[in-house]
Amino acid sequence: MDREQERPAPSSPAAGSALCEGVAAERRGGAGLAALPCAMRHLPYFCRGEVVKGFGRGSKELGIPTANFSEQVVESFPPDISTGIYYGWACVGNGDVHKMVLSIGWNPFYRNTKKSVETHIIHTFKEDFYGEILSIVIVGYIRPEKNFDSLEALISAIQEDIEEAKRQLDLAEHLKLKEDNFFHLPEGK
Repeated sequence: MDREQERPAPSSPAAGSALCEGVAAERRGGAGLAALPCAMRHLPYFCRGEVVKGFGRGSKELGIPTANFSEQVVESFPPDISTGIYYGWACVGNGDVHKMVLSIGWNPFYRNTKKSVETHIIHTFKEDFYGEILSIVIVGYIRPEKNFDSLEALISAIQEDIEEAKRQLDLAEHLKLKEDNFFHLPEGK
């Protein structure tokens, strides 16, 4: 059975709504799921939603711009998915699919009070894309979230995460997800 038969084809969400689903559990047939780390049992994880304004520190303070999902999208993630840093593929609207690194959690360095999902797309965009639909496929887990002693240490760790994401996403097993039909929104969306 091919992948598209294993999970229903996603429909495009309305503005402000979300579509998120994990297929790893179904693909593994449920065997041994309790032994898998929560970070991995939901992967690959498909999600899309509208890009909203975040905390305003990704580009300005860190020099690493992020696309942020709404609270509704964040709340749609599995409640037991591990916080931390992940890698995968991202697409804005019906544009090209790019490598990405993603943070799920409370960002201890900034002492967030709300859980966030922040995606750094490894590509330079000419302009902001607030209000656009961001489609992501989370493929793998890099590390748990942690606090840092300085802003410089945080930036250094993020740069290492980006390099690890690039290495992992060049593997054949991960490259195939770049071509997934999930990234093709119906016309007019």
